[in-house]
Amino acid sequence: MQVKIQTLTPLWTGGANGSMDRIHETGIIGSMRWWYEAIVRGLGGSACDPINNKFNFNAKNYRESSCIDERQRLRDAGLCDVCQVFGGTGWKRRFRVDVEDKTKPIWTQEDRMLNIRPPDRSRGWYLPPGRMGEFILNFSGDGQTLSLLATLFLFLEKWGNIGAKPQLGYGIFEITNRSFVQNFAQHSWHDDMDIYKERADIDQKSSIDLPNLRRFGFLRYNFHPEKGTWWTHAPGLERVATNVQPIVKNFRTAPLAPPLKNEWRFRRWQRWHGGPIDQMLMFGAPQLRWKGETKRVRSKAAVSWAYPVVDGWEMRGWAWLHDQRVASKVWDLLRDESGWQAAIKVPGQMTLYPSGAWNEWTTNGVAEFLDGTKW
Repeated sequence: MQVKIQTLTPLWTGGANGSMDRIHETGIIGSMRWWYEAIVRGLGGSACDPINNKFNFNAKNYRESSCIDERQRLRDAGLCDVCQVFGGTGWKRRFRVDVEDKTKPIWTQEDRMLNIRPPDRSRGWYLPPGRMGEFILNFSGDGQTLSLLATLFLFLEKWGNIGAKPQLGYGIFEITNRSFVQNFAQHSWHDDMDIYKERADIDQKSSIDLPNLRRFGFLRYNFHPEKGTWWTHAPGLERVATNVQPIVKNFRTAPLAPPLKNEWRFRRWQRWHGGPIDQMLMFGAPQLRWKGETKRVRSKAAVSWAYPVVDGWEMRGWAWLHDQRVASKVWDLLRDESGWQAAIKVPGQMTLYPSGAWNEWTTNGVAEFLDGTKW
């Protein structure tokens, strides 16, 4: 199965010495697995924490399992529903992927960072070069696995990302051979939900601190700028206009994620009565003392760069609303159109999933949302 991809915002998969000399398959697979874990948990399935997972494939338990269903036999052998596809200790990944890379860096000085610092900030956001253009992912595996991967990519195209740094707006793409990929997409997320149903209560309680699509919100903002230099009006962009201009001209994308993150985190957060710890848990911190340990916290809110669509320009984002104490307040903050307009300086129209005020998804709601993205 070939998946032909055109980047809409820069792609970042990492590499040697903090640079990105090419697309690294491991960076693509890592993001695929992260999203698949969130989906499986959202549907009530079993998804271990790959960092702290201590379970290994036990061939003896697999042979001795009396279950007819292959998924349950693999569970009995110690593999969660995600490890069955993406591999685990003693169990090989069920697919291979090779990359035909036709991308190029959005600027040539690989060690240079683009620092977007809004006027009211002493520090800003540092953006690495990334790569843009076309590339092809060649997948090989059994038919069932390829069907699952096709449905996963159709979801990622509309609402997710591939590669690293989604919090900085990287990894948004479109599938240029979409009808071909759709022919593979016979996998039903509703069927998965029915298979997971008996284990839902156990697995949801064990994965409370791990990404779960039932606690995700998705946003899309469409707007119609009138002037060619509209992006320079966003806070922090005018200062680096000479560096950003070639990116907008050559790659048709503008790094507006930092102004919007700045608006949310530093200009509007207190209006929503959020405390400093809640702010850092939501938007990230290099070091945070939490639950008896000091650790780096990554942002749980991601928003893309701006990219052109048929009827104007678009940005999109998602938020993992992990803490239900403040989930509704954070969702109200992110879906407030005035915040987007204050950062982008262009009025637009918002699309939300779920629509309206925050309500945690049901497993059936997750399945309907996922299956709706296939077509």
